[in-house]
Amino acid sequence: MNDGRFAFAADVDRDDLCGRLYPGLGDGPHHGVLVLHGGGGGGGYERAYARRLARHGYTALCVEYFDAPAAPDALSEVPLEYFGRAAAWLADRPAVHGDRVGAVGFSRGGEAALLTGTHVDRVGAVVAYVPSAYAFAAPTWMDGVDEERSAWTVDGEPVPYLPVDRYVDQEQEGLDEALGSDAPSAALRAVESAPEELLDRAAIEVECIDGPVLLVSGGEDEAWPSVELADQAVERLAAHDHPWPFENRDYPRAGHASACRTGSTGTTTRRPTTGSAGRTRRTLARPPTRGTPRSITSGVGSTSGQETSEGTRGRRLTVAPRCGESARGGARRSCPRARRT
Repeated sequence: MNDGRFAFAADVDRDDLCGRLYPGLGDGPHHGVLVLHGGGGGGGYERAYARRLARHGYTALCVEYFDAPAAPDALSEVPLEYFGRAAAWLADRPAVHGDRVGAVGFSRGGEAALLTGTHVDRVGAVVAYVPSAYAFAAPTWMDGVDEERSAWTVDGEPVPYLPVDRYVDQEQEGLDEALGSDAPSAALRAVESAPEELLDRAAIEVECIDGPVLLVSGGEDEAWPSVELADQAVERLAAHDHPWPFENRDYPRAGHASACRTGSTGTTTRRPTTGSAGRTRRTLARPPTRGTPRSITSGVGSTSGQETSEGTRGRRLTVAPRCGESARGGARRSCPRARRT
């Protein structure tokens, strides 16, 4: 609860983990949340977000996953096990409730949050701001990344990724100059140019997340088409009959940065969770049909059972499963490609 007190932070400087911890205010124990910065690096807006979470009674850990002493130098081949260690370390704090935590990420951190929820057993609820439905390549504009490679690894193996430079350089020479601000983003060009087989391999298996999923996107996002990419993730969740609540909250006049401020620009439009799963990825620029969303009833790290609205395909969850429990009860369902850590 926000009682007007200031949320203090403590540095986490271990051999295998770096970050900053914001203990939740008020009587504990508190639910834990990983907060993942974007491709610009840590130390900025994500700390303000974590401090706000702490003032509302969550214990938040800002995870520094590259350009930090215990992490890779760049956003390149970052082990998803690193987030697994962060989740385990946070969940094991005496003042943290339960044995699982939530994950919140921004931009490339949103991509990381979805991947972490997919692969890490101790992560449940996921909130991703201006995320991608695909794993993208390590950014070649970043120091220390001399060529395109996977941004992430699992068990030492690269996570399949969608290359950008390969397709943009092939087909788009002179396009930016010709179209100016109307030129499509490099990410959109890559999605529309890549073969279906590569898109399928790079798609994040969000259906493996064992918790509710909230996506926040901006209609004026110039970094990448976050609304359409988030819709792709929602369609995948719907197609796999995801048992937890999920939705994409689209802020039509929000850009890449302003959508990270919870849609402070424009009025939210809740995206449908029941859209056609067969809608082609080649038409990302076309808005999908709007409809009634499925509400997110379990907050990040929440364990309170709450009634939900009517779910996808007419199914109704009368009580939201508790954090740390499977929606179906018992062990988590297995995902064919995702390797759990």
